[in-house]
Amino acid sequence: MVQLTNSNNITLSSSSPLNPIRIEYTINGNSESIIQKNCELLVIACEPRNLYEICDYTPEERAIFDKLKNFTFHTSLLKVEVNNSPSQTKTYPVIFGPKLLQEMNGTVYAYRNESVKQFGSERANEMTHNLVTVYQLIGETENPWSNSEFEIKLRQDLQNSDWWPFSSNYEILETVTTPYFDHFSNEDLKEGLPWKLLNLQGNNNTLYVHGFTCFESVLHCWDYAELMLNSVDSAKKALPTNLDAPIVILGAGVSGLLFAVRLKRLGYTNIEILESTDRYCGKTHTITKDGPYPSGSNEKTVCELGTCYLSPAYDQMLEDLEEFFVGNSEIDFVKNDLDFRGILTKGEFPDSFDVAPIVTQSEYILLKAKALLGHPQDYDSKLIQIRIAFDLVRYNILHYKIMGSQKPMPPKPPTALLEKTFYQFLEDNQLLTLVGMMEYIYSVQGYGVMTDIPAYYGLIWITPIVIQTILLDNLDIVNQPVVTALEKGWGDLWDQIVTKENLKITYLAETKSITRLS
Repeated sequence: MVQLTNSNNITLSSSSPLNPIRIEYTINGNSESIIQKNCELLVIACEPRNLYEICDYTPEERAIFDKLKNFTFHTSLLKVEVNNSPSQTKTYPVIFGPKLLQEMNGTVYAYRNESVKQFGSERANEMTHNLVTVYQLIGETENPWSNSEFEIKLRQDLQNSDWWPFSSNYEILETVTTPYFDHFSNEDLKEGLPWKLLNLQGNNNTLYVHGFTCFESVLHCWDYAELMLNSVDSAKKALPTNLDAPIVILGAGVSGLLFAVRLKRLGYTNIEILESTDRYCGKTHTITKDGPYPSGSNEKTVCELGTCYLSPAYDQMLEDLEEFFVGNSEIDFVKNDLDFRGILTKGEFPDSFDVAPIVTQSEYILLKAKALLGHPQDYDSKLIQIRIAFDLVRYNILHYKIMGSQKPMPPKPPTALLEKTFYQFLEDNQLLTLVGMMEYIYSVQGYGVMTDIPAYYGLIWITPIVIQTILLDNLDIVNQPVVTALEKGWGDLWDQIVTKENLKITYLAETKSITRLS
């Protein structure tokens, strides 16, 4: 038996060379009771920088993590008073302001009317109050805002807004502030950091599955795990030989729960998830509100303050996880309403354009294409539609040439791409007709703005399957929604996973040290 003494003078006993990782943690702040756990595999499903001074990272790992940058995302659920006065202009269920987001300075840049998503526009407009989720975002900074700073800015913006369609009489019901979208700069992408990390997977009996590995979305967490376990020898070799070997997952967020499903499917039976908070789901915050209701209804409203949408790109993942979507159907909440999304136009067009302050998304896409191509406002819209359809096909071909078919990331860095922003990529390839639609698809969920974010991330998110659906939608041949939602919300998916997989989660667990003896 090997005897080790850690920095806290706690003696650890190694009874088996098959448990080379030692973790110390406390529960619910009880620092006097340090729990020690040995395991054969460590899965880090949390932000890796949160484990600085805790985990014995190698210089190679630390060099990668030090380069990560992130935004701060803030969502607020408001109970708003519906303004039904005759002078009130049209109320859009969703509004997005590209220019408001541009500076990423905490300005309210978008909202989604959850009552309309639940009940439809006509019924929601008849209600005295609606539930509305409001978006704010702060860019890369060493001093991210607190919840209270976001609230001050929200109240200022809504008080002085010339586009907020509801009464100034509202109540803030819930808020969520979270570090968001870990990503690398173009320089670090050129250094191949995501690929270097992929090749480090499994070293020291450690796997990394948090969204920083590729992209923030649920889909990318699911696909990355499959890529890693199928294609990276060091990751496959790190999997324990014995199915009852102890495995620890740090973090019960989206990536931790999804990876637990993969491990269970491989037959592993001794998995413990250590979660630092009192809940699972991570950045998913599905809140089901009991009212307000439209007349004659007592149907609850599903509100999403975190993970919210799906696209056709998720279809295979939904099929893979079908057993956990029971009673939670994918829904077209837009319901073929061409006026569902409104885009703010201030500062978006030349002075020669006479454009309303808010236009529909389809109008905005056409106007933006005309402006960026140098055409006048009255230029034939049918010709613009044809050009957009053509450019979507060209984007699809370019995407395949550059990114390949491997999901969710190409097998090696796409060197030629890694010196441009997403906007520059579109401009250089004469695809500016697509800016109007891609501003919304890429930016509204908090992944940054096209003029700043590396082109790599734009292409990671907007894939050929998404483009194909946009093409069908743009040509108006069939009613095939590009963006959908879940009937019971994303939270229901995680509820079903935790329950059906009987996951063992230890809450309020604060990790004190991680020693990887290998």
